[in-house]
Amino acid sequence: MNLLAEHAALRAGTVALVDGSERWSWHRLFEEARAMACVLQRFHGVTAGDVVATVAGNSAVHVLLLHAVFLCGGVAAPLNTRLTPSERARQIQHLKPRLVISAVPDGENELPLDSLMDQAARADAAEFIPLPFDEDRGCSILFTSGTSGTMKAVPHTWRNHRASAEGSARNLGVRPEDNWLCIIPLFHIGGLAIVTRSLFYGTAMTVRQGFDADAILSLLRQGDITLLSLVPTMLQRMLETAESFRAADSPSMRAILLGGAAASQALWEEARRRELPVLGTYGLTETCSQVVTASPEEQDGMAGSAGRPIGGAGLQIRDEDGLILSDGNEGEIWIRGAMVSAGYLDDAARSRERYVDGWFRTGDIGSIDGAGCLHVIGRLDDMIVTGGENVYPSEIEDVLLRHSAVREAAVTGLPDSTWGRKVAAAVVLRDAVPFSELDAWCRRELAGYKIPRVWQQMNALPRTPSGKLRRKELAEMMMNEEGGSTGKD
Repeated sequence: MNLLAEHAALRAGTVALVDGSERWSWHRLFEEARAMACVLQRFHGVTAGDVVATVAGNSAVHVLLLHAVFLCGGVAAPLNTRLTPSERARQIQHLKPRLVISAVPDGENELPLDSLMDQAARADAAEFIPLPFDEDRGCSILFTSGTSGTMKAVPHTWRNHRASAEGSARNLGVRPEDNWLCIIPLFHIGGLAIVTRSLFYGTAMTVRQGFDADAILSLLRQGDITLLSLVPTMLQRMLETAESFRAADSPSMRAILLGGAAASQALWEEARRRELPVLGTYGLTETCSQVVTASPEEQDGMAGSAGRPIGGAGLQIRDEDGLILSDGNEGEIWIRGAMVSAGYLDDAARSRERYVDGWFRTGDIGSIDGAGCLHVIGRLDDMIVTGGENVYPSEIEDVLLRHSAVREAAVTGLPDSTWGRKVAAAVVLRDAVPFSELDAWCRRELAGYKIPRVWQQMNALPRTPSGKLRRKELAEMMMNEEGGSTGKD
């Protein structure tokens, strides 16, 4: 049987989807998605295995559309809404989709989402038969560039999504009243996974477009939200917006999963001071979202780490030769499990490089402590080698973020004729402070070769829609400004 049809039969009146003041029961969600699926199949030829690209923001309509694609047995490929027309065209060419559906069409071959909705409103979907669930069928394709800008398309099967959802459920538990707030973009695995988890669990999700700290805090205070996924910058802004916000202000909140980037020690300490149920988590597009997450029962003991592997996932730290390292040693993070995708779309060379003997080489640096918890240090390609010494940006960023005047900090490497690379820091400030004070602050905590030689103040750091730092773009911005508003060596 089809999962959505099953929930519609067993949980007909139970809330499945919330968008603003409007709520969809499982019955309504199924009926409206089925009407869309009927149109996709009857008028646009979408059948099992066909790729359907979608270009839309976070909304109930987009969630309905994704479910409609799934009902046809199609493969959903949500695209970044912030892409330029040429970037979108390159991704569409790579996907070769049966259909492109866009909320804001940018080409004659794109079907306007409004038109699909109009067709669905008039459709007679009574005879449409949803395809039964098949774990080996493709479910989604998402593009990931990390922060490097290199286009990689990652296909996921329903088996991948199920393994991720089941591993998460074993760690966090599933309750009938659960409602996962989705503010991560649906074209990001952290957003799409909330849709598929909701489908597997039969629990509700609330979808919201964009991040607004006041609005999110208001939702949490209302008491309907039980689970929330955030990146560190989002949590930081929420805590700054409401300095009095505590766990008691949102008693229904069971867990706030914090991932997507390294969180500063200061942020962890503030979250603990407010007794918020913040759990570290680690995942990638290739691992179908979270693959390592802290346990609610051991929250305090795991604070600052990403936690342990979820059920069914394997974790190792290896050196550059692929040899397994013992606990406490830093190296590349390797992951395996049924939630790990099989490779990249039409990219055999890169797949052979990253998928080795059943393991996925993440390209991230980390270590495992004595309790089996993963500590993520950063990306291998973010590491700065200066004068033969390895410098991890996250270590310097963490020190800078402990200064009361620093709101955000980002560190990258710039070319240097003497040392090969030099450390450069960009800061977003709460209060005016001279770079000399930040330099002195760093020197009290860090070895001399880790001290930034170049400083720049910014109004905002370049980030992806999901909140990750665009470190390559940052380096380009700082190189363009060097010799102007930046500090001196």
